[in-house]
Amino acid sequence: MSRRGCLITTFAMLLFPNAAQCAIGVADDLAVVGDVRGGYYGSQRTDRDGSEDSTDRLLGRIRAGVEWKPKELVSARIRLAGRYSTYDNHNYFKIFTAIPDTDGLRAGDATVDQLFVSLRPGSRSEIAIGRLQTCFELAGVSAGSLDRCDSPNTDITWTDGAHAKFHSGNWNWHLILQRNLHAGPTNVRLPPLSFADDGSRISYFGAVESNEAYGPIVQRAFDVSFLPSSLSAGGTASGPGNDYIAFVGRLTAQWPLGTTGAQLLAGAELGYAPNTPTKATIGTGAAGNAGSLAWQVQMSFLDVFPGHSFALQHGRAQGGWLISPDFRNNEILSELRYEWRIVENHTMATRLRRRDEMDALLGANRARRDEDIFVRYTLSF
Repeated sequence: MSRRGCLITTFAMLLFPNAAQCAIGVADDLAVVGDVRGGYYGSQRTDRDGSEDSTDRLLGRIRAGVEWKPKELVSARIRLAGRYSTYDNHNYFKIFTAIPDTDGLRAGDATVDQLFVSLRPGSRSEIAIGRLQTCFELAGVSAGSLDRCDSPNTDITWTDGAHAKFHSGNWNWHLILQRNLHAGPTNVRLPPLSFADDGSRISYFGAVESNEAYGPIVQRAFDVSFLPSSLSAGGTASGPGNDYIAFVGRLTAQWPLGTTGAQLLAGAELGYAPNTPTKATIGTGAAGNAGSLAWQVQMSFLDVFPGHSFALQHGRAQGGWLISPDFRNNEILSELRYEWRIVENHTMATRLRRRDEMDALLGANRARRDEDIFVRYTLSF
């Protein structure tokens, strides 16, 4: 097939996955899976020395793969993912074993972000082994997580390891064992977290959650992250790492707004890390340890008009909170978001966000401030 023919076939598969399967003779036990997301992203920074800088770009992410399900109890999936931009592209494909930037792949990078086998030994249990996407976040239009969510927005991150699930009553139990190589993490783990120590090769995540309604409460969850030998409290070069532990709880309630079908979704998430780096390590002070708390609150107004929803989000992560994909440590975040669910699998969203450093770094003239906006479109299949 010619290069043009290949491009046309690929484009057809992205827009019309069912028709594409018929055209290329995909078997009944195979399905095309993925999504396309992209749009305009603009940002402005007022830096610690008072200088200002702004960036405007088109940014997108393409993820496409196939899922094989020969039997009800067995399935497998492989998916490719790439991130592309009109600004500062790297144009690099690699089977990455660690993310090359703090928040995932850089613009222009592509990799395999899913490659796993899933087994369901019973109606209430499942285990997936390989390269996975894992996510535990606060329910709502803005969503967001204090501890674990691979590939938010247009980011590309992943979890190498095993994810076991068990359902009991109204509760789901999760255990994730994650492999970490010396080269670095595969999802967001902020400095001074490091995986240079041999004892940090496997990290652990456990969660219990319920999304069954209990009165107005529609989400209850508690998570524990345990990263052994990964934290050098005095810096990554200060010797063998200490264990980093983080506890997270989240709770969301929902109420009707009038009789038109609109709903109010209000939730909160709180995190605590008992062992944190020193203030000197992260640059915010000369003595003492960095703060150990992180939290967020959200209010989502769902279907204010059919398909149209809005959200307000506010949160803070102190200097010792090092594992959130959405909240950088030592930072205050405020966000306003609008989402239009056009039809099934087609969504338009826009966001206004401001992020301020809580404590200015030693020697800096001021705390850094970032403001950004996006208008993006998502097609899922």
